[in-house]
Amino acid sequence: MKFIHVAAAVIRRNGTVLICSRPPGKPPAGWEFPGGKIESGETPAEALRRELREELALKATILDPIFEITHQTEDATIRLTFLRCLIGAAAVPVPCEGQEYRFIRPEELRDCGLLAADRPLADFLVG
Repeated sequence: MKFIHVAAAVIRRNGTVLICSRPPGKPPAGWEFPGGKIESGETPAEALRRELREELALKATILDPIFEITHQTEDATIRLTFLRCLIGAAAVPVPCEGQEYRFIRPEELRDCGLLAADRPLADFLVG
């Protein structure tokens, strides 16, 4: 069984949080917090900075980890580290892989089609 370590961003703006759809053709379909796999030799912050730049053309200041879970699928064990991030007030995500993005209120996270691995963070954010 594979082990995958993922870093994901929690980016808030005016009472909302940023989520992205999975890129077309990359299962599973649904919405998630932006981020991606941590590559060998990277810290979660370094990986997240790289992923945000590659996937959304965003320059982010990575702050601190706020939540971590382990999610089991049929094929892999996925460890997700969620980090608070800041982007400029005028920064606009540019989906580089054909995905969509939305800023939604935290209470909408439970009903937006969020992937199973990201739902525990939604519960944490909503309280």
